[in-house]
Amino acid sequence: MLTDWTTVAGVDGSGLLALVTGAATAEGIHLATLGYEVFVTHPDATSVDDAEAPSHVHHVVAPDVLPEEWTGRFDLVVALDGAPPVAAVAPQGLVLVVADEATELDGLRVLATEEVRELGEVRTRTVLARLD
Repeated sequence: MLTDWTTVAGVDGSGLLALVTGAATAEGIHLATLGYEVFVTHPDATSVDDAEAPSHVHHVVAPDVLPEEWTGRFDLVVALDGAPPVAAVAPQGLVLVVADEATELDGLRVLATEEVRELGEVRTRTVLARLD
């Protein structure tokens, strides 16, 4: 669902930072191919696989709380099946949430919500923006 969105939206991450939550290394690699410097969070060290990641994909073990220096830092935050860390979104940054239903988050404006069939099930992709 991330690849489809980045293709249709013509996403160019050159010089931008992205955060991918939920140990989604493949999504992080995809964003790196678009020019993003990507940080992928993992709940524990056992889910980290550095061997397959290019140099622009950084793995971080962050089970509950993100580092304070990440506040307002990321131009794109991707959350697959979990709540995104809204505090990490930079001003004018985007959030992409893939979940079972549409997502609304305090402090963010919904730009688009779309139901997408993926592997035989319907998922909802919500794109939000921090507009301050």
